[in-house]
Amino acid sequence: MCYNRRMNETAFYRETNAKTLRGPYLLLGSEELTKQEALDRVLKLLDPGFSEMNLHRLKEPDAQTLIGAADQLPFFDAFHIVVVSDWSDADLFESLSAEEKKRAGIIDRFFALPDAIVLFVRRGDAKETNFVKLFSKRDRLVRFDALTPDRAAKFCMREAAARNTVIDDRTARALIDMVGTDAYRLRNELSKAAGYVGSGGTIDKPVLDRVVTTSTEYNAFKMLDALLAGNKKTALRMLESVLSTGKESPMGIAGFLEGRLRLMLIAREMLDRKRPRAEIVSRIGGSPYAADAAIKSAQKQSAATLQRAVAAFAEVNALTKSGACDERNALFLAIQRSF
Repeated sequence: MCYNRRMNETAFYRETNAKTLRGPYLLLGSEELTKQEALDRVLKLLDPGFSEMNLHRLKEPDAQTLIGAADQLPFFDAFHIVVVSDWSDADLFESLSAEEKKRAGIIDRFFALPDAIVLFVRRGDAKETNFVKLFSKRDRLVRFDALTPDRAAKFCMREAAARNTVIDDRTARALIDMVGTDAYRLRNELSKAAGYVGSGGTIDKPVLDRVVTTSTEYNAFKMLDALLAGNKKTALRMLESVLSTGKESPMGIAGFLEGRLRLMLIAREMLDRKRPRAEIVSRIGGSPYAADAAIKSAQKQSAATLQRAVAAFAEVNALTKSGACDERNALFLAIQRSF
């Protein structure tokens, strides 16, 4: 997704600390924890004695309600805050007629509010609507992108320290491999690990192996590694364990394994063409862990083996829909045919 301009997360943090935020800002992006933390920092700028009077939360407001709330004067504070959620881009400012917008200069006035901070907080990302463009061209769009592995590792070490425990960079990256870079998920797993080792303890890889609930992506690669190494019994035990939780359907697992195998096939074919690693990583896309795991696994297999496996897992959907097999049997049949 491409926008013309944007205030980044760091700039928003600096303006928050400097208490220079004024007017409206649009907060969006896939990293929900850092977005929520940014919101919490702004709310703490209010004088706690009058925060109830100066904080207004609006859900699904129309333009007049929103502008009315933003135009209020703060109560014994330098500014007041309006937090907006669950609005419709198409309905918000579009409900104002062109004549109203022009006559009152209402949009420009809204973006120059001297006594209010208005935070539009959207879960996830957003399409480039006229509403989004309005914030983009005024440099009021703040994106909270998924953490990079480096940022995620530093986040893990900070979270561990906050719980009076220690995790080093290497172990933090092992945790990231196991669950991904979502900050909420990392915090949850670190909390479990910290509880296991206790105050003053050290979180190491064996601890992670005992307490962490690994991601489907991580499990899929581990399963595939076992299958491709000829350890079918180990892989099937892992599969049974995943299925027993009821969180993943056999069809979902088959689709995920097919997707991982396709990544491995892409990597294998590019390796055969002597393409540089950076180009292979770029072609595969997705998470750094997925790309690295795909390349490592592909190095151990021939293109023909991977092509056969992709075809077998792709057939699971057809076998299920035709009634030839139920989902579970179709998945196990694909494994038997491939490995």
